[in-house]
Amino acid sequence: MKISMIYRLKEHGNFVGINMRRFLDKFKAIRNKEVGLLNRGRIVILVQLLIAFSMQSVVLLVIYCFQEPSILGYRIGILLLLLLLGLVLIFKEVSWKKIGHYFIFCLTCLVWSNMLLLQDGINIVTVQYVLIIISGGYYILGFRWGLIYSLVNTLSVVALFFIKNFSQIDLSIGNLSTNYYEYSFALVFNFLLLIFIHHYFFRAFKKTSRKERILTAYLKKSLFSAEKVAAAKTNFLATMSHELRTPLNAVIGMTNVLLEDNPRAGQKENLEILSFSSENLMSTINNILSFNRLDAGMEQLENTSFRLDLLLSNIYGALKLRVLNEDLAFELDMDDRIKAKLVMGDQIRLTQIFFNLVGNAIKFTASGFVKIRAIVVMADSDRLKIKFEIEDSGIGIPELQQARVFEPYFRAEHHSADQFQGTGLGLSIARRLVDLHGGVLNFKSEQGIGTLFSFELTFPELINEEVSEDIMSGELNTKIGHLRILIAEDNPVNVMVLQKTLTRWGLVADVAENGQLALNAVVAKPYDLVFMDINMPVMSGFEASKQIRELSDPQKNKVCIIALTASIGMSLEEHPELRYLDDFLLKPFSVEQLKAKLEQSARMEHSNYKG
Repeated sequence: MKISMIYRLKEHGNFVGINMRRFLDKFKAIRNKEVGLLNRGRIVILVQLLIAFSMQSVVLLVIYCFQEPSILGYRIGILLLLLLLGLVLIFKEVSWKKIGHYFIFCLTCLVWSNMLLLQDGINIVTVQYVLIIISGGYYILGFRWGLIYSLVNTLSVVALFFIKNFSQIDLSIGNLSTNYYEYSFALVFNFLLLIFIHHYFFRAFKKTSRKERILTAYLKKSLFSAEKVAAAKTNFLATMSHELRTPLNAVIGMTNVLLEDNPRAGQKENLEILSFSSENLMSTINNILSFNRLDAGMEQLENTSFRLDLLLSNIYGALKLRVLNEDLAFELDMDDRIKAKLVMGDQIRLTQIFFNLVGNAIKFTASGFVKIRAIVVMADSDRLKIKFEIEDSGIGIPELQQARVFEPYFRAEHHSADQFQGTGLGLSIARRLVDLHGGVLNFKSEQGIGTLFSFELTFPELINEEVSEDIMSGELNTKIGHLRILIAEDNPVNVMVLQKTLTRWGLVADVAENGQLALNAVVAKPYDLVFMDINMPVMSGFEASKQIRELSDPQKNKVCIIALTASIGMSLEEHPELRYLDDFLLKPFSVEQLKAKLEQSARMEHSNYKG
């Protein structure tokens, strides 16, 4: 008999243990669905309050069982059922916020029933219940609902207090007295419950604060690491730019010199291939550097006046050299209203946009057509809004990949994708440059049919009337033969290329192999223009420029200084000593770019320098 009883007790214990584990697992699963520690703490407080008040109700119900049946006992029985229902709803995964409202409403009903049924309804226990409602309202439901429930309960207690004590109105519906044991138990239990609520919530708050501090420290550390990586990447790109551009400057420069030296037909063809290949390599380097500048938010527009129709014609002429297939028709369709219009804008970035978009169109179109269109959308007295379109009949972009077309390094997957090489930066750069101009780059594409890219840009128009071709094209041959030039450059190949290029305009330049010698040369002899390399031994170009500006002789300290640099450093424009320079010319440079700088120097009055 004893063995049987022990066995049954053991089975009952196992049953309780298993269900308790299930209960705890379910509770943890519900709690862990919330991401924040505070919300998890709120769920714990809610569940533990439901359990605590259920236990309190059970004890009070037992106390009432030893007394005469009364409405107070029935009230506690109903409250127990409502609290148990709240627990069931929690584990049925009803929203914990809704159950929080349900729980606070149950306690509110308990407070009101105390005030209306008991002889001394406004007592310490009733006030404790109000404090629990205030604490639970704020901690479980947040500020807004906490305030609402607090006002509802405190105002009702205050109102009833004043009505009972200062008026003849009697709102009581009962005149029952509290049991001593019931009152004592509730008093102690509620104090312990209030302590628990505040302790648990502030423990959860402290954990959250500690976690936030740890996260903040981690983010600061990560940001510092990211900044170091970005700085390292910047320095790497600046170094690689210098290392790649310096030999390219010699290759492109000498190729241009040889092409101007009346080469034989066979030699000219070889030189043109060399020039085309080196220019393509230069374009790739420029794209990589431009992308990183755009990514760092350092690219800025440089507004200059230019004639848009001539720029488009020059772009068309340069890109036409890439069309090697006779079956591909390459066309430029320009609105007549654009012709002979002088506008303000960044022609360098605009050229880069077209080179990337049109270059892609030519690369991915074996036969058919590639068209550049420029259409005037709006023409005011001082503005031109132009829609540019680049359309091709190439292989198109697969529909599933069109959402990623502007992502960096993206290359559409075609069955013949291996034959199309590239960095995958062209479209990303084009889009960012269009955004920089205040436009939006759109496209439509159908695989096997072709692609159409379009964007609209607004240009301030400088003059409305048509003027002569010579004036608008800037071909006023500014005299440059009188310029006295100093080349400060430590690379003998670059010196030779620059000297040979200058001789075509009858210019002879002096040479200084480092910054110190350049400074000495300027002190010893007057010059109109100094081509200053930035990276030189003994004294850098920046330091030499600074010391030249600090010379006491106004004729010498205002000499035009143009930096010759292969380092398109990510922070070149932000260098603190850039203010000592008048301009800079990026290696490798074209003959046209060099001549433009010479003409600019011949025209300029050096009062623009600000020390």
